[in-house]
Amino acid sequence: MTAPEKIARQKRILKIMIAVLALGGLAIAALATRVPLPLRLFLAATDLVAAAFFTVAIHQASAKK
Repeated sequence: MTAPEKIARQKRILKIMIAVLALGGLAIAALATRVPLPLRLFLAATDLVAAAFFTVAIHQASAKK
């Protein structure tokens, strides 16, 4: 596997992970009704912040090149 192929694969994996984190955060906020609301919101916000962090990381890595 060449370097550009490896980088493209890593970006694709990160984009999938970002989507899973964002959807997971929204699902936790909406569907986890047995969990107390403050804890639900904290968990959802943690997932969304992680997704935002990885999104910024991808953009910064792309801007360096």
